[in-house]
Amino acid sequence: MIGNPKAFIFDLDGTIYIGDKRIEGADKVLESIRKTNLPIRFVTNNPRFSREVYTEKLNNMGVQADIEEIITSSWLTANYLNKKPLYGKIFAIGEKQLISESKEMNINLVRVGGEDPDTILVSFDTTLTYEKLQFAYYHLTNGANFIATNPDMICPTLEGGLLDAGVIISALESATDRKVEQIIGKPSSLLGKLLVDNLGVSAKECVIIGDRLNTDISLGKKTGMKTVWINSSNIKHPKDTENIPDLTINKIEDLLEWLPFE
Repeated sequence: MIGNPKAFIFDLDGTIYIGDKRIEGADKVLESIRKTNLPIRFVTNNPRFSREVYTEKLNNMGVQADIEEIITSSWLTANYLNKKPLYGKIFAIGEKQLISESKEMNINLVRVGGEDPDTILVSFDTTLTYEKLQFAYYHLTNGANFIATNPDMICPTLEGGLLDAGVIISALESATDRKVEQIIGKPSSLLGKLLVDNLGVSAKECVIIGDRLNTDISLGKKTGMKTVWINSSNIKHPKDTENIPDLTINKIEDLLEWLPFE
């Protein structure tokens, strides 16, 4: 089903852990892969925390991880915008980590009520206010670019989930009759190319493992990777989607049965 992979890409939220609780079997799977010395990357659309935080979190859970193996949507977005000066002045609906990483990359950020932005950047924001939405709405209706870190509707938590960037995107799309023009995190092909280049293998030699069809599996399909969907809720696969995984399992530990090595 997954061939003879040369690299593995894991989602984090909902795949390796939920909230601060490691998902049973995740450590065993990763330990098995580590024994082969094949490269691993951890990719999260959650932009709220730094790569250092995720590295520490995983290690504290008993999951080995190095900072170079972590890719977050905020880190990716800041690096992307640094190479795309045509986006001009940015107004970001987002939290401290996104703002901090953007400033480190010398992104020209504006505040509510400040200069007119050339681009509206939407991200996960638990500090969302009416003023932020109104400012973004006004400038989108006046021609600003419309981009986002990630399209997720819900960020998984033990309590049932937090409203994510996709909810804010949907609100602004509905109000402005516009569609977001660029997603930078999963399932963007931008991220797919970065991963393949970073790993130094071909896309078909990569396996991506995640719990979401519209981000994790979609990213793999767009890039030409092998895909493993963790269907922990045992839901029926939607018939109207192109995101058909190469392998569907019910829990991450089931992956051990399909790995082409002991």
